[in-house]
Amino acid sequence: MTILSYLRTNGIRHTLEVIYRHKIDNFFKLVINKITSNNLSNIIVIEGHNDFDSNGGAIYNYLIKNGYNKDYKIVWLLKNKLTKKLPSNVTYCYLNKPSVRKNYFLCKAKYILTCNNAIGSIKKDQVSIYMTHGPVSLKAVKGIATLPSNLRYCFMPSDYLKPILIDQYGIGSGTKTIELGYPMHDILYTKEKGDLSKITTYNYNKVILWMPTFRKSWFGRNDSLAEFPLGIPIFRDLTELETLNRRLLSDDSLLIIKIHPMQDLSTINIPEKFSNIKIIDGNYVQKNNIDNYRLMKDVNALISDYSSSAYDFLHLDRPIAFTMDDFNSYKLDYIVDNPLELMCGNKINNISDFLSFVEYVISDKDDFSMERRRVFNKLFKFHDGNSSRRLVEFMGIHNMGQRN
Repeated sequence: MTILSYLRTNGIRHTLEVIYRHKIDNFFKLVINKITSNNLSNIIVIEGHNDFDSNGGAIYNYLIKNGYNKDYKIVWLLKNKLTKKLPSNVTYCYLNKPSVRKNYFLCKAKYILTCNNAIGSIKKDQVSIYMTHGPVSLKAVKGIATLPSNLRYCFMPSDYLKPILIDQYGIGSGTKTIELGYPMHDILYTKEKGDLSKITTYNYNKVILWMPTFRKSWFGRNDSLAEFPLGIPIFRDLTELETLNRRLLSDDSLLIIKIHPMQDLSTINIPEKFSNIKIIDGNYVQKNNIDNYRLMKDVNALISDYSSSAYDFLHLDRPIAFTMDDFNSYKLDYIVDNPLELMCGNKINNISDFLSFVEYVISDKDDFSMERRRVFNKLFKFHDGNSSRRLVEFMGIHNMGQRN
């Protein structure tokens, strides 16, 4: 991607910040790489989608739970201010701030695990893995999410998706693809309580989670030609939301609308007055330490669109709906010629469809179970909760001391 095309896609401010940040960081990295030896240290660098979440957060929790921080220093590359105390032998640097210390860790780490900002291997024997923050989404990212040429490995969900995602990510011959499953999906197979209690302690009849992907980002990117007066799809005014709220209230059910962390929050025009509709944004998620997957496991159904959340939710085998009102005006296009073949659930084009899906969930209907299973088997090689273990074994640290 050229600077001009990046500028058009992401806006002036974001482009200038990226140029400034990377120019200094690359200088630090170049100097530190030259003055440090090729002998790597027992350091694991981790980056998450929004800190302590996604695959990065899941593999980190697995490492801590099983005591790997006794043998390895774990370094987080954070995007937000640290809000919690870290365990022993765990430290952090800020990803988006030029730093000698950060680049020292990057040059000396044996393992670099990233979810959003892919970082390749700096030293010869480093293992750098792009785990992704979503195994597959319908929206095309070709030319936007090109991976660095010095990246050693990239996660893939299945043989079916491998050639599609190699093309989307622009993966060259120097990067190998690996199928290990996704650590973040391990959460969906556990019996432990999820994160719904961090939002409400009331025992609702049904809880529906809506996770719209961002249309207009905080850094100036706009992915849809459609207009959204409230900042979310489908609903055109507050009167329509009031109608939805009354339906939810009548059956003692809750709709949680989780705003995408990249969405421009100034576009969200929904007051906090609805008894049975709860809006949570990135700030709320950070403050309350809410994880997408721990929240997913506690809800009865999901509403998605073109993002990866619908396919994460397949692991739970529960009803899914897809909002479609900007299907034909979505600027990024789709990764397959016929995305409808992979949209295994109810389709929502307007408020009437939305209300019908709410009724569908409340009535315990599920007409798409077989279709979900077909898509699930096509998209994912692994259907279990052992992806973190497979990744640790792949990294070659599974035999260090006594582990659970």
